[in-house]
Amino acid sequence: MRQIATDRQRAGGKRSRTGCRTCRARHVKCDEAPGSCQNCTSSGRRCDGYDIYRLPPKGRTANKGSTTEVQVHILNGFRWKMTSDERRCLSYFQNHTIPTLLGLFDSTLWEKLVFQISQSEPAVYHAVVAVSAIHYDSEAKGMPLSMDQPQNTWHQFAMEQLSRAFNLLIKRRTSQDPRFYNVTLVCCLLFVLSDLLRGHYDNAFSHLQSGIRIVQDLQAHRQLIAPTPREELIEQSLVAAFAHLDIMSTHFGVGGPLLCIENELSDQYIDCDPAVPFQSLQDVLRAFEPNFSMLFQFISHCMYRSPDYISSDYEALHLQQLQAWSHLSRFIPQFKQFYRNMYNRLSRTEQRGADLVDIWILGLTVALKTGLVGGDVAVLDCYTLDYRKILIRIEAFLQKYPERPSVSIQCGIIPPLFHSSFACRDYTVRWQAMELLWDWPHREGTFDSNWCVSLACQALRLELQTSLTTGLLPDDTTPIVTNRAGHPLSAKELVAIMTYRQRQMGVSRMKGATDASMVDGEFSPLDLLESVKCMSGWSCVRAFNTFAAQMETYSTIGACSVGCE
Repeated sequence: MRQIATDRQRAGGKRSRTGCRTCRARHVKCDEAPGSCQNCTSSGRRCDGYDIYRLPPKGRTANKGSTTEVQVHILNGFRWKMTSDERRCLSYFQNHTIPTLLGLFDSTLWEKLVFQISQSEPAVYHAVVAVSAIHYDSEAKGMPLSMDQPQNTWHQFAMEQLSRAFNLLIKRRTSQDPRFYNVTLVCCLLFVLSDLLRGHYDNAFSHLQSGIRIVQDLQAHRQLIAPTPREELIEQSLVAAFAHLDIMSTHFGVGGPLLCIENELSDQYIDCDPAVPFQSLQDVLRAFEPNFSMLFQFISHCMYRSPDYISSDYEALHLQQLQAWSHLSRFIPQFKQFYRNMYNRLSRTEQRGADLVDIWILGLTVALKTGLVGGDVAVLDCYTLDYRKILIRIEAFLQKYPERPSVSIQCGIIPPLFHSSFACRDYTVRWQAMELLWDWPHREGTFDSNWCVSLACQALRLELQTSLTTGLLPDDTTPIVTNRAGHPLSAKELVAIMTYRQRQMGVSRMKGATDASMVDGEFSPLDLLESVKCMSGWSCVRAFNTFAAQMETYSTIGACSVGCE
């Protein structure tokens, strides 16, 4: 995407090189409004839309109102000249990206702060344009599995914008302006988001940790522990975003969380006083965040570890498990009281947040209780009903809230669905959890639904193969699962569907993957280990490797048994 040159004059008026196809065919100037341009709609003509390398029609989550007014607002709010591509990206960010980022929880970070700062700070402006371009490209392709795309026009344009943002920040690094901390952290957050969307995990976590260290140096995270009415150096919504991403990074082998908010609190503060009920969803989230951090640290460390590993340090791990459960069990009744008494008074957005917390509690409880099982199938079988409850709760959530954002920086339903699709021993539960992940391709902070379901596919495929080899499954044509539509499916049908789904998500276009390997079911998303350095430390990757070793042992034992017979 290059800057558009000034159009030359023609006898019939200005020719639009960047407008819709209809205006270009008529040789008239297009107003380039997102959706259908005003030139066409005002004259009763059909607007044939923009070329593929232009921004798309206004998204389904766009705000109501005149698109012309939006563009006028953008032009009036900025003090510098913009290219046509930048202007369209800003319009897309305001009308689509921001509502998307607010799709799970309301936040003044996206409602006000980021766009306001972008109007006065060129560095934030260019970072916003970059994120918008990448977000559009990802959504247009159905949120494919993140990967490096050096030939992607949108990514090239975004890289140019990100480079400008970074250089502008460097020039201002000696600034004494107190707002500079907010500017730096907003840029840092946008860098993280753009890198995650492009699959540049190493860069994303590097930017994230840089931002968290700024928060630490300024002791800004204490705003989340003991909020005060006085003005702070950093906006609290910005601190909260970094703190939440820091907690999620626990699962990605980069040394997180760095803030460890729960360590700043006494047990009395973490354990909510039941005599002081929650008055708002913000009270709930503020009280739950230390529990979130504590639970993620335990779960990510123990997730599907081998029995030998767990037994070697069982006493310390069990104590950590008991402490985490002790704090969570005190939070649950107070949250249930809030849910029971206040739910009907909440706005629809706040109800959605409360329902998500309810899902978190259920999913984290099961993950916590099974943390020291070490893959013991007999024990995991006892939790099938719990995994089924998770699916029922998430199904109800999705039916109640059909608006499904493609990107969020908040945790949502991906972790509990991944645990259900990976750890549960019931094939039907696992398959239906995978179907839910397929049905909603999206990102939740550091979690990617497509990545999680790809790894779950690989695990299920491996287990089916092992079960057929060892005789646990008589053949590959007998139905073994019931899908969400109520149809029975055999192992052969499951493999065919998984192969199709993997190709549909774009996995076959990854480095190291070929069409032949996809047909044979040999390709693994773990082939990305070479291009993402931190991936070897991901808890889900470690869990899969432990699981694969376990399947290999079962297969060897089964082969030996057959040979002895």
